[in-house]
This record gives sequence, structure tokens and C-alpha cells, in this order.
Amino acid sequence: MSVQSTRGRRVKVAKQNNLLYLYIAVGVVAVLALTALIVFLTRNTGEVKTPTAPVGRTAEGFYYKGNPDAPVKVIAFEDYQCPGCAFFTRSLEPILERDYINTGKVQFIYHELPLTNIHPNALLAAEAARCAGDQGKFWEMHSQIFANQSIWAQLSSPLNTFSGYAGIVGIDRAQFDACMQAGTHREAILAAAQSAAELGVQATPSFSVNGQLVDSSRLFTAIDAALRAAGR
Repeated sequence: MSVQSTRGRRVKVAKQNNLLYLYIAVGVVAVLALTALIVFLTRNTGEVKTPTAPVGRTAEGFYYKGNPDAPVKVIAFEDYQCPGCAFFTRSLEPILERDYINTGKVQFIYHELPLTNIHPNALLAAEAARCAGDQGKFWEMHSQIFANQSIWAQLSSPLNTFSGYAGIVGIDRAQFDACMQAGTHREAILAAAQSAAELGVQATPSFSVNGQLVDSSRLFTAIDAALRAAGR
């Protein structure tokens, strides 16, 4: 065998090895990038958001924030597992809170409408918010549930996850777990869903602005019109 042919074979092997190393490096980078993306999308936010406006419950048992004597009452018909509802809560509700709720113009009332035929965990999520509400942390749990929707929505049972959120918002977990296991608020939430259907609500999120049903795209326009009608 000639020296030239041996050298050519060595060069060929070296090139193959270099390509192998390149493929391995690309694969490692891809795995790291995918892992980072998964962590970003499924991260559990520990931020606890507490309303600064007055909070309480209506005579019908629905939680609200904002001045009960506000000229405009906005009722939100939402499903905790609904992606559109999560988008509204994360992106638009802070604007509503800043410009309308905290300024005394709007009383914002949350009306559960779990669409259990397509969102199997929505009812448990609604129960979790109300069980937290029994300890004065409805809105804090409400925010946690929506902020982490991509995590618990995929679980066969999110009970342990919701119990973890109870610890994050600072309530007694044993009391919360007992409330969830007993299904304390299940019938009230199912009744809320039935009453929403009777009002003609067909999708989530939907809103009633002083009795007028609108979707999220028309919400702020409807609020401004209601404020003008009230001389505000």
C-alpha cells in the first residue's frame, strides 16, 4: 500500500470524525434548547398577585373586586382551563384593573363556567379557587391557576398541584385539601354554570357589562359606553 493511499484514508477518517463531532454538538445544543423551552413554557410562577381594590362576594356567592357601588358591573364568565380566558387574565385584566377597577369605575365579578366536556380539569380548578376563597385568598389562587394553566391542564389529576399553589398563596394546606376532597363548592359551581347557560352565554370568556353580553374584543368599548351612559 502506498504512502499516498494511506494518507488519503487517514484524511477521510479524520473528516468523518469531525462530522460526527459536529452532529453530536448540534444534537446537544438542540436538546439543551428544547429543555430550556419546556422549562420556560411550564414554569411555575411564585408571584402572588393581591388586588388593591375592595374585594368580597356578591349576594349570589360570586367573588368580586372593585367598588360594589361602581356605575358599571362587569361579570366575567370564564373557564379556568380555557386558553382565551388565561390570555385575558394575564394580558387584559391588569389593564382593566388599573384603569377601571382600581379607579372605582367598575365592579368586576367572576362567574364560573367550566366547560367540562372539553376541559376535564376546569371544575377542579374552579373548586380550588373557591376553597382558597374560604381562607380569604380567592383572587391570589385565581391568578396562580391561570398563570400556570399550561402545567395543570395536562395532568390526569391536578389536586396535588393545586395544593402546592395553596402553599404559595399562603393558606392552610390541610384545610384547603379537606375542602377539595369534600367537594365543598362543587354544586355551587355547577349551578353557576347552569345559570350562565340560561343567560345565553355560549363561549368563554364572555362578559356582561351592565347586562349587555359581549366578548373580550368588545369589552372595553362596552365599558366606556356604559360609563358615558352613567355620566362618567
